[in-house]
Amino acid sequence: MIKFILFACLNLIGLSLYAQYVEINLVNCKINDNEQKKIEKLIAYERMFCNEIFETSSNITVPVKINLYGKYKDYRAEKVKYNAPSSTGFYIATINEAFIMKGSDFIPVALHEASHSIFQFNYQKAPKWLNEGLAEFFETLDFDSEGNLYSYPQNNRIKIIKAGLDFKDTDRLKKFFKIYDGAFYGHGVDDNYNTAYSMIYYFIKNKNTRALKNIIKLTAQGYDTEKAIELTFGSFSAFETGYKQFYKIHP
Repeated sequence: MIKFILFACLNLIGLSLYAQYVEINLVNCKINDNEQKKIEKLIAYERMFCNEIFETSSNITVPVKINLYGKYKDYRAEKVKYNAPSSTGFYIATINEAFIMKGSDFIPVALHEASHSIFQFNYQKAPKWLNEGLAEFFETLDFDSEGNLYSYPQNNRIKIIKAGLDFKDTDRLKKFFKIYDGAFYGHGVDDNYNTAYSMIYYFIKNKNTRALKNIIKLTAQGYDTEKAIELTFGSFSAFETGYKQFYKIHP
């Protein structure tokens, strides 16, 4: 696994100030103190990141509520109630709550679903690729033994993206960016998640959050994603060439 450092020896004392805005409701389960603090601190980074790309400081106090279930029957009851398909976790925007099944690796799922609370606060009608792509990126956050905050690549998703790149298929990304709302979760949903993640990973790995910020601004103003990318990069083909070249040489 090739990880990349986001912050070296992050000031965790400062991040701990955000903890009061994270509520973890435990249903027939327990988490230890280290798990609780880790979730709070990683969600604090999500807040910091959203403050940066949305050019605000208001994400500090956005409430995040995570319902964590130790027994599947309890989690399933919520799944049925909200008609949610996921067996691991989901987020309900109307009540601003995440529902997570406590499996062996529940923290990444919690980070993914919790990020929707923060993102919704900033941009309620965002393109699905942006919302889910960022959530997929956030679930890869972790701390190493020296306290560095890093992100590990989702290698399976990247492998599929690399395998599917066809430099003759000039319409693939354009078609993807026309997917909105419920259609994102329909036919080809796995590939939609792969592509959404690959977009965010491309921007962040290239240290080009400035372009991501501009695309967000333009789509919020009513431009579709294709046009926002065109205005940001000069042309859609310029963006597409850079994106494909990145994954062509990505290890």
